[in-house]
Amino acid sequence: MNIEPHSFDSDPEQLVAALLAGFRASKSYPRERVARLVKLAASEETRVAERASRAFFTSLVETLADSFEPAAVSFYNQAFAQLIQACRKTERGQPLDKKLREFGLLTEADVLARADRLRAAAGEHEPRDRPAVKSGKRVEIVGYQPDRVIVLSRVTLGADIAITSVIVERLKTTFPQAEIVLVGGRKASELFGGDPRLTFEEINYPGAADILDRLLAWGSLVDCVRELTRDAEAAAALPGDHWLIVDPDSRLTQLGLLPLASGGVGDPDAASGPRYLFFPSREYHPDSSASLAELTSGWLDEVLGSAPSIHPNVRLNRADLEAGRSLIDRLKREGHPVITVNFGVGGNPSKRVGDDFERRLVSSLLEDGATIVLDKGAGPEEARSADEVIEFARHVSKGPLSIVEIDEESLSRASSSFRIEAELLVWSGRIGLLAALIGASDLYIGYDSAGQHIAAALGVPCVDVFAGFSSRRMLDRWRPTGRAETRVVVVEQSMTEDEVLAETLRHARELKIRALTP
Repeated sequence: MNIEPHSFDSDPEQLVAALLAGFRASKSYPRERVARLVKLAASEETRVAERASRAFFTSLVETLADSFEPAAVSFYNQAFAQLIQACRKTERGQPLDKKLREFGLLTEADVLARADRLRAAAGEHEPRDRPAVKSGKRVEIVGYQPDRVIVLSRVTLGADIAITSVIVERLKTTFPQAEIVLVGGRKASELFGGDPRLTFEEINYPGAADILDRLLAWGSLVDCVRELTRDAEAAAALPGDHWLIVDPDSRLTQLGLLPLASGGVGDPDAASGPRYLFFPSREYHPDSSASLAELTSGWLDEVLGSAPSIHPNVRLNRADLEAGRSLIDRLKREGHPVITVNFGVGGNPSKRVGDDFERRLVSSLLEDGATIVLDKGAGPEEARSADEVIEFARHVSKGPLSIVEIDEESLSRASSSFRIEAELLVWSGRIGLLAALIGASDLYIGYDSAGQHIAAALGVPCVDVFAGFSSRRMLDRWRPTGRAETRVVVVEQSMTEDEVLAETLRHARELKIRALTP
């Protein structure tokens, strides 16, 4: 399948913009335009496929998901079913086709029909303030005690904190005897590895790869789940009432489109017991302004029965907690708050305000007397931006600026007793240790990414600089939720960097003063 890279039809970003504009104008599904995008994404030319995959996920899928509207979910299901059908017909897609056939999904229509059944089963609930027993769609699990509960990761760390952690906490109280297995990437085990009730199964989801590689990762997930629902002694599958799968709208199943069990809750295909719970996060109570954490808690009330609301949480292992606390304790100066700053955006540059904003924010906080822990982020681009922030702070400082750079290796070599004389500590290391540093700080500042959810979950006040949002509902949904106060700086397109900086500093100064108040 050869694609001319300079033709209009080979520009995936233009195709996405056109098909979204057509959908918004007519509310009809633009099948032919999607077909052109799918053709690019399923190309045998690696460069073409990767570029189209990036546009498909970043510009189309994320835009649809962040609108939090039922119509966008329908669009997504149609587009992705169309994509799956094209990919399974390629030579590389034969393992995908084989796995889908094992579930009786032979056509695009089959995938869509299953998705519709799942939405009907999982998406129609009574209001949260109505007794759960009155809901015709509520899953009746009174007396149901599975031996093992399998929870899928949301893949992105912020979503795992805001959504998955709430689910896990509720499952621990609802099923006190069950083993709870979190299936996801290695970083999830860093954020939740301190929970003795959790075990982990690692599944690598190749987020930067082409679409077919991402779809093939589902096959590994199916094999993992089958092993987890297998009776090792009898060498056979366990009965359905011995296990439960909870899917929080995970990217591992492409937001519920790809199956792990026969049918869903309430689906006539379900064989025995409520084996698969699906949280429809993108269309659940679409008119509500609640955060995703609050919606998750409400959904759990409906499917598991009412219980006290649960905040998102992070459960770090003891070694990381102690290392983070020790480092911050050695850094603290009397009367000077410690502020951890991270300018990571998870590969989405639209969430950034700009280089000048980042440089001036850090230098202004230093001038105010704060001690700054600056995380260098992930990848060469974020590291480059952090280096520019450091050089700018050194250049504009009114006196000698004490800067110390430290990573995990140098931290392990250093004595835990020596004091760190630094106004600016530059950190480079794992997410678990960064989370521990955030948890020991007085304040956290960052863009919309994982950091502010970590801070909120650990009870640390934070300033969330929220840029690049595609809808107002996205602001509501991704608002950090936790025990501590969170200030959100909503970056409108009309705002200048000076205005964003002034608003961020105002919130930071108010919150850091509170941090110094006994």
